[in-house]
Amino acid sequence: MSRFSQARLVRLAGDLSPRRWEVVLAVEEMRLVSAEQLRRRFYGSGPSAARLARLDLAALHEANILHRLSRRIGGLHAGSSGFIYSLGSVGHRLLELRAGEGAARQPSRYEPSLGFVDHALAVSELWVSLHEHLHLGLTAERGARFDFRVERRAWRSFMDTTGAALLLKPDAELRLHRQGFEDRWWVEVDRATERRSTIRRKLLAYVAYARTGIEQERAGLFPLTAWLTVDEARAEVLREVIAELAPSGQRLFRVGLLSAASPLLLSHGRTEP
Repeated sequence: MSRFSQARLVRLAGDLSPRRWEVVLAVEEMRLVSAEQLRRRFYGSGPSAARLARLDLAALHEANILHRLSRRIGGLHAGSSGFIYSLGSVGHRLLELRAGEGAARQPSRYEPSLGFVDHALAVSELWVSLHEHLHLGLTAERGARFDFRVERRAWRSFMDTTGAALLLKPDAELRLHRQGFEDRWWVEVDRATERRSTIRRKLLAYVAYARTGIEQERAGLFPLTAWLTVDEARAEVLREVIAELAPSGQRLFRVGLLSAASPLLLSHGRTEP
């Protein structure tokens, strides 16, 4: 289905329901999302919601709008809920058409490494969890909304004091709109795979960017960075590396667990570093 004419792409775009468009746009933004995460984010709970999610995702996969990775969460016994989705070649072309950029072909797809998949799904889980905390159940907040931007859309380019070009590369940028206020965070998802020296270099990039004043002039504030990791032992390692910074640098960061990320990010950053 990669040899669609532009006219056929236009018809396909017009045939997609609003919810299917939401799914496609979300997968494009997040890079990798599991079927279960998409079900929770867009379809809710219950048998009918699960059935509708399966139908939509199967149709999008069949049209090559979404691509299923060969790897599944939970293996073959997980069923359709274990599928992991990325944007398919037709999905790329649809989004280019939607953006007014024509319908250029995409490079052939590849299967990402296990480490990449784990990291990307951890970021996607944070995105889903924030939605659930803000909009569902006892923690729901009326009128609250958030923007969640991943990787390149969250990155910042700048020059340090020596004139060297640098790039700040958070995993995600979060903008929370609540009760007339906006909170901003950068997010680093730590899977306990990086050395202390690598962590320190990343920390120093945030400190260097803060010193430029660019973000403060642009947004009126400098976002906190939430460093989210897998367990308390690893969190202590992160705190130790942050403690090596000057006090002005330490104040830029918060450390928390991925399993409790939403409460931290919804705390307005009032927790102590």
